[in-house]
Amino acid sequence: MWGVIIGAVFGGMQLYLLSLAVGSLGTSGIKIWPLVVQFFCPVAGLGICAFAARGQLIHCAVTMSVILIGGAVINFIIKRKRKE
Repeated sequence: MWGVIIGAVFGGMQLYLLSLAVGSLGTSGIKIWPLVVQFFCPVAGLGICAFAARGQLIHCAVTMSVILIGGAVINFIIKRKRKE
């Protein structure tokens, strides 16, 4: 259970930072810091999970991946419907 919670928090944080960085590409100022910080989200999340709930490490990694991929697909669908 703790692995899923930690994975959801850090996966959501990484998705938010990536969305922030991609959203800044359309404006005049590109934000670099979200791109740099988002690389540390999986390392930090899996590191915390390894110390807090070692047996839940796989659940944490899978949850982070599902949230990142699922969130990207949902964002894509929402932005595509807005264009139409």
